[in-house]
Amino acid sequence: MSERSQHVLVESQVVWGPGAGRFLREAVTLAEAGDRVVLYLVEDGIFAAVSDAVPELARLVELGSEVWADDRSLTHRALAATRLSPYVTVKDVEDLDLLLRSTESRVAWH
Repeated sequence: MSERSQHVLVESQVVWGPGAGRFLREAVTLAEAGDRVVLYLVEDGIFAAVSDAVPELARLVELGSEVWADDRSLTHRALAATRLSPYVTVKDVEDLDLLLRSTESRVAWH
């Protein structure tokens, strides 16, 4: 049995609008193929964490992947006290750094 590949996908852009959700759909496709995905929402991508209108987040978690929201981006955009999607875990950039240093992950930034 082959080991699952791990992908760290960093979404820094708003996920609404024409073509904007393609990156999240690619994350779901990887997870559906059996790979482990960590989606890190940062900068303007953080808005996906405060919306129930992003079904890809739920699907990723259902498939055993994780969705992380950058704590500094939440604070900078005055969203720290906002109710987050139940599929999102707040993490800091140090957690992302530790993940990248401790695993062999394929990384993509959008």
